[in-house]
Amino acid sequence: MIKIWVISTLELKQKLFKQIEINDNDEVLEQICRILKLGSFRQENNPINIKLKASIDEGHEDYRQGRFVTNEVAKREFRKIGKRLK
Repeated sequence: MIKIWVISTLELKQKLFKQIEINDNDEVLEQICRILKLGSFRQENNPINIKLKASIDEGHEDYRQGRFVTNEVAKREFRKIGKRLK
């Protein structure tokens, strides 16, 4: 015997709201925010997140503009700097 549960959108929203209200787990709430595309609910409280996001955005833009070096080029440059520091 298969049981089929039919629930209205309103009932589903009410159950979801109730679970969100009683939930104290930051990780779960953060995931809910991401799923609903609300952003991070902790972002305003942590200026490091804002700085980190700005840095990541800058890195993405640099990459799109072709402002990057390969690992091989970076290794060569680090070796040159290391030899000069000795």
